[in-house]
Amino acid sequence: MLQVLEGLLRIPAGDQGATLTQVCDLIAAASGADKVDAFLYDAARDSLVALGTSTQPLSALQRKLGLDVLPLSNAGRTVEVFRTGRTYYSGRVDADPEEVKGIREALGVKSEIGVPLDVGGERRGMLMAASQKPDHFTAEDARMLETVGRWVGMVVHRAELSEEIRRNAAEQGRRAGVEELVTVLAHDLRNHLAPIGLRLELLRRRAEHEERDGDLADMAVIYRSLGRLDGLVNDLLDVARLDAGVFELRPAVLDLTGLVRECAGMLATPEHPVHVSTQSEGAILVSGDASRLRQCLENIVANAVQKSPDRAEVAVTVLRERQANGVETALVEVIDQGPGIPAEILPFVFDRFYSSRPGRRAGLGLGLFLAKRIAVLHGGDLKVLSEPGRGARFTLRLPAASDPGGRDDAP
Repeated sequence: MLQVLEGLLRIPAGDQGATLTQVCDLIAAASGADKVDAFLYDAARDSLVALGTSTQPLSALQRKLGLDVLPLSNAGRTVEVFRTGRTYYSGRVDADPEEVKGIREALGVKSEIGVPLDVGGERRGMLMAASQKPDHFTAEDARMLETVGRWVGMVVHRAELSEEIRRNAAEQGRRAGVEELVTVLAHDLRNHLAPIGLRLELLRRRAEHEERDGDLADMAVIYRSLGRLDGLVNDLLDVARLDAGVFELRPAVLDLTGLVRECAGMLATPEHPVHVSTQSEGAILVSGDASRLRQCLENIVANAVQKSPDRAEVAVTVLRERQANGVETALVEVIDQGPGIPAEILPFVFDRFYSSRPGRRAGLGLGLFLAKRIAVLHGGDLKVLSEPGRGARFTLRLPAASDPGGRDDAP
């Protein structure tokens, strides 16, 4: 047993499957087993999968027969050990009706030891040693495998942590490269947009002077496209400013309801109406940078408009709320009637460069990221609640402010 444990310590942390295969080979050599399997639970298949198996002929036959994947619904001793966490030990498996028939007959297994496998304090699978000889294992072998199983859990945990570190490092490197690239592109795009805008203005004035209404209409469309492109460039540069800590705010006391109505008026269309209501009497005041809060609100409302089907109203509510600690906050709730946000996507909606829109119309995923950061920089927060098929509710919370003249109209 000491040799086995020393061997486990020498196994390098690496790919989980390769690590478990080395573990199984080590146990097989020490116990004289004809095969050893390290089964881990796969929730997607609701099955125990032999992620690591000893490199022996019986293991190859097991894979060929498909007995390396054992659905929990099929029961058997492997499943029993996983469910109960109790060791299974038998020298006459061929006479055990509770064992899977394929293991008893197709593999010809006559002796087995099965122990639970806990990883990071959680039941994750089990270890099974098998022999085609009857009464091959002893009670001492079972106790040894129990001890080894605890160590294997530590080895697996170490391998998983190593894989996670590598994935995180690769993701951070990829993200850093993307961020540097888009920042450089944003600066270059801005340098090209300025002369395009100047030349377009000259063409517009000429067309206006010559009363070419058709050209003026086309130029209005180009202006809107140019404005959207300029907004995208500004978003990219704002991300870089946030990372560099030079994202400037010029706070002043302002009317949040008026700002919300202004943003809604800009984004509402006959196909996508936006209705604004308030649940508080008097002005709802906040202290903030008007241009940055406008940017925040436009990104939230624009996201709701994009997700809503035609003719479906986007509801925006502005209210003032007193917290349990007596602090008053201003809230803006934006509710759409879109498809909702799947549970697996919900944790990432405020991540940069993450977009839930598939296909060619997918954006860079900066709108909600910037909205969240702007809210936090103002001492507030932006959160979302959603269920698939039931739309989404975004809630912007900001610290409320009093009238600069000493009057506070909020109830």
